[in-house]
Amino acid sequence: MGQVIEEPAGMYESYWNLSRPPFPACPDADGFIACHPHQAALLKLRYTVESNLGAAALTGEIGSGKTTVASRLVHELPDSYGPFVHVVFPNLSPGELLGWLAVELGADEHMLESEDDGLDTVLRVLRDRLADWATRQRHPVLVVDEAHLLKNSSMLDVLMLLLNFRDDPGINFTLLLVGHTSLSALLSRCAQLADRLAMVAHLPPLTAEETSEFVAGRLGGAGLDNNPFAPDALAAIHALTGGVPRAIGRLCDLALLVGYADGLTTLRASHIHDVALELPRAVLKQVS
Repeated sequence: MGQVIEEPAGMYESYWNLSRPPFPACPDADGFIACHPHQAALLKLRYTVESNLGAAALTGEIGSGKTTVASRLVHELPDSYGPFVHVVFPNLSPGELLGWLAVELGADEHMLESEDDGLDTVLRVLRDRLADWATRQRHPVLVVDEAHLLKNSSMLDVLMLLLNFRDDPGINFTLLLVGHTSLSALLSRCAQLADRLAMVAHLPPLTAEETSEFVAGRLGGAGLDNNPFAPDALAAIHALTGGVPRAIGRLCDLALLVGYADGLTTLRASHIHDVALELPRAVLKQVS
């Protein structure tokens, strides 16, 4: 590398005239880029919620942008929807999962801990909380992330029990299952649960054109309209990442850092291939 880096690693924003990091490790709703697959998935989930269809699933490979889409959904829904309960660690017992949902919806945690009636009590408390939100004209949205880990049949049965609450007059909520592509196979083995899903939205890898849109969108969102990635660099980014958004972000982030360190104004394919050698092989589809 040519120049001495005078700023801490990762602090290249001023060099590239960026207002904030364009490729954060954990993008929030503001990091959502409306390329076709993500926009289509978002519309399907929003339609499920706003049409009160009950439940839906969102699948995709690791790093495909599932959590970002779910975050954007929460951001876009009107105020009458919520509270939003996000279960990040679904590998719990049935009672623990339902109890956690009940507490997040406002139940007294100590009251649940003191009861000895088991699952029936937790179900009753959870139903009461859902009914209470209904009286407030609110529509809770329950998001179960990493749902492909719910391989225990008893956990799937619990989700069915949860959805059965929707049969009670006046109780409205939406259950969204978010997980790896293998979630689809899991649902195929649980016909009753699959039958309750209004739809299964899938996030495929981005095409070469969508990859370019994704990179330009992230840079534009950070205040940079003049894309420093040349067309051949964007083609290399797509080839190396297979169109997976998380991998695209990591590769572009490191490329911008190296470009800053070397005093570059344009990043070419050769720079991208050099940078790719510095990332773990598991991140990229190929390294040449």
